[in-house]
Amino acid sequence: MRRGAHLVQWNGRRLLEMGKAPIWRAAWAETQRKCGGPEKFPSYDDFLGSATDIYKHLQGELLGAENTRHLEDLCTEELWPIIRATGADYEKVRRHFGTKECRIVWTSTDAFVCSLGLPDEETEASVIAGARFFSVMGMGFALDQPPRHSIDDVIFKSSWDSKQGVVQWKIAYIGGPLPSE
Repeated sequence: MRRGAHLVQWNGRRLLEMGKAPIWRAAWAETQRKCGGPEKFPSYDDFLGSATDIYKHLQGELLGAENTRHLEDLCTEELWPIIRATGADYEKVRRHFGTKECRIVWTSTDAFVCSLGLPDEETEASVIAGARFFSVMGMGFALDQPPRHSIDDVIFKSSWDSKQGVVQWKIAYIGGPLPSE
């Protein structure tokens, strides 16, 4: 019964994000225009495609990699200690099942923009963009179990340079969905 309720909620939230997607796409296009075009700010589709790749890579590495030091460049300084600790938390799982079985088997991942923050006109310090992921996945060591349906938010932050634009997106937050905008 709880699983059924979770699936109804998961699908309902996914439908809500699908309904909001045209509004976010329009807001993104306007932001890209204000920020100097595609040379300085990625397109909506490029951002979501790259965010999805980073999300899947990070999740897979946290579960399966014995050393996560290579992930540090993907994260802000504030988030890195949490990411490092999370990778260490999976050590017992890796020892029990072996690193070969500690992998995520992705069935589907749908990404939607969930936040967007323009650079401050006075300081031009940073820009923020968030992606909400609706994923269906299983663990390599538990493929006999029903797939997991998850919702995760990943908030990216980048330094902003008025000449160069977005410098480098870094993960500033990853976790369950943030409260409604």
